Amino acid sequence: MFGFMSKNGGDGGGVALEVTVLSAESLRLPPSYYSLIPRRLRPYVTVSSAASACSTAVAEGATGGGEHSWNDTLFVPVGAEFLESRGGDVHVAVYSEPACRLVGGATPLGWCRIPAADVLDGLRPPRALRRLSYSLRCPRGGGPARGVVHLAVRVLGDLESHRLMMPPPAQSAPAQPGWCRVAMGIPVSGTSAAVVGMPAWAWGGEASR
Repeated sequence: MFGFMSKNGGDGGGVALEVTVLSAESLRLPPSYYSLIPRRLRPYVTVSSAASACSTAVAEGATGGGEHSWNDTLFVPVGAEFLESRGGDVHVAVYSEPACRLVGGATPLGWCRIPAADVLDGLRPPRALRRLSYSLRCPRGGGPARGVVHLAVRVLGDLESHRLMMPPPAQSAPAQPGWCRVAMGIPVSGTSAAVVGMPAWAWGGEASR
């Protein structure tokens, strides 16, 4: 039902999440990492959905405050599960690339998820850019945070077509006479206090006895 969004942001017939990876701070190697060769962090970020995945370039150096910057914009298609807040969160992971492929593969530094509720919050249009920051979870076992990643996120595509395809909400049954309804009344004496009473028709059964 949902197509892909092209890299340049053009509509590929579906809905996509535009994720600009701004920066990350306090990144560090996991405690389980061990190497005889000192290894400098060369982090990059992957953003993935159930349908696709893409990555930023490698950030070669950090600023004096230990912050790595990218400002790379990525596009991942999202489906009905994400748009209807039924799951399908977009996954963000940070890795460190080795300086030499001979010493091993990329080292996971941390991960997080972008839930639909953070983007489709009803406060602003989905196309409005939102700046979001997430603590990165430990790559193994979801332990303590291992840094923070800063993102700018918005939804692109034809959301109106998706809404038209959604089934209408179920109609609730009309209330039936009985003891389940409560009415508010004012005492006949004219005092300002309000009292809670039952509707007159609810007493029909008792009055007939």
